[in-house]
Amino acid sequence: MVIRILFFLLTGLSVLLLSGCSAEAKLASGVKLYEVGEYSRSVEKFRKMDFDNRYYRAQASYYLAMSYYNIGQAGRASSYFQRAIRYGFPDPVAHFFLGQSLRMREDYEEAIEAYETYLEHDVGNRAALNGIQSCKMALNNPQTTRYVVEENRDLRSRESDYSPAFAGDDYSTVYFSSMRGGDKKRDINQITGQGSSMIYSSIQDGDGGWEDPIPFVGVKDPAQDDGVAAFSSDGKEMFFTRCLYPEEEPMGTKIMVQHKAGGRWGEPEELPLGPDSLVFAHPALSPDGNTLYFVSDMPGGFGGKDLWKVTRSSGSDWGLPENLGVDINTPADEMFPTVRSDGRLYFSSDGLVGYGGLDIFEAVYDAENEEWEIKNLGLPLNSPGHDFGIAFRGTREMGMLSSSRGSYRGVEQIFNFELPDIDAILQGKVVDEEGDAIEGATVRVVGNNGINLTTSTSPEGAFTFVLDPDADYIVMVTASGYFNGKLEFSTVGMEESDEFEKQITLKSVDSDSETTQVSSGL
Repeated sequence: MVIRILFFLLTGLSVLLLSGCSAEAKLASGVKLYEVGEYSRSVEKFRKMDFDNRYYRAQASYYLAMSYYNIGQAGRASSYFQRAIRYGFPDPVAHFFLGQSLRMREDYEEAIEAYETYLEHDVGNRAALNGIQSCKMALNNPQTTRYVVEENRDLRSRESDYSPAFAGDDYSTVYFSSMRGGDKKRDINQITGQGSSMIYSSIQDGDGGWEDPIPFVGVKDPAQDDGVAAFSSDGKEMFFTRCLYPEEEPMGTKIMVQHKAGGRWGEPEELPLGPDSLVFAHPALSPDGNTLYFVSDMPGGFGGKDLWKVTRSSGSDWGLPENLGVDINTPADEMFPTVRSDGRLYFSSDGLVGYGGLDIFEAVYDAENEEWEIKNLGLPLNSPGHDFGIAFRGTREMGMLSSSRGSYRGVEQIFNFELPDIDAILQGKVVDEEGDAIEGATVRVVGNNGINLTTSTSPEGAFTFVLDPDADYIVMVTASGYFNGKLEFSTVGMEESDEFEKQITLKSVDSDSETTQVSSGL
């Protein structure tokens, strides 16, 4: 969304005119920093401003709020959006961003009111409507999955650590971006107020932890602001984002590429996608290496930052950029695409229905209907904060992601995630008609999922099977001197691990009945 700066012509006595000019110049100095993306510096500038005039108070409060919003400090952002509105800030967009920041604070009822106020001025705005739906979903029907998410403390620093990535099928080394200030010579990033971004790597140790991260030697110039790396399937081609810092001009970003040969990385080269003044960032490569997804604000999008792609034939140059379309892109921002080894696309958006700031979504292309099927990954992979940069370990339901959850400063950290296996533990006991245990009975379980297991009962008549979910099973029991027994058992619909206790009573061959008794408890 284009942020408009409204300057009014002031009239009146010369002293008021001079005062107005001075105030306007002061305000403009902060707005200039904001417009070139130096949000950390604009925060410092606007916080020192003190105006008597309500108009300038409203302007300063709004740009201070937007600066806080852009560095992920939703609490402070919402306070200053409210102040700007109270002082009469004329652009209704303040209500939209107030809704966004309140949603990140989990103040859903107030966020809905802010979105509704904005919709009075921009009827049908997709991002605002999705914002309302997001709040109602969080209040009434949150979708919680079985994933377990824990912070990776081995990679943690005081500053932002984000966008983990693996090179090919080597999951013993992780590459990630960090603003940690280990090198005192490095410049402060004027956007965030943290250290400049660099790419780091860490190797997994024998105990499953991670060694101390070190700067990635493949990037030759540590003075540059680099991050968000993506690798080819063979690990020999790397793409990453490099930030530009032209003096007093809007900041652009570009995508760099470099190649590995003979165990050494070559010099990074710019991937020519468009003018330097535009944003080209967050590369993600398909498994076959022939499609590169990226983020841009180039003309032809749907507002904010969109997801685009370029394709190439084997060994050829990249083609022209293509927008991924309205199924994925919104008037807000879509960013941080990643591609899984099976080709599934993941990205983050603050314009689709979600739980907070940026949420992570899965996108699968339906070639028959020529449309993307989009799915929010739910809680706890997503949170009220910003969640992005997910990296899976191949087809396994585990990996890493970056998130600002729980940080009032808006600092992102890297989290591990894993989907635990669902185990159906069948604890059984085989007894005779008198209730006495039958030792040495043969117990066989056969499932419609291909499972075929056999065991013998203990002296206590007990047996145990660990079975899979979503299957139907038949348990068959044989023992010398007894009629055969059978038990039908289903794990269809299980959503978490559980234990099931079953007792099977076998009739003696000398008994008048061949009926097997089965009870649900021991």
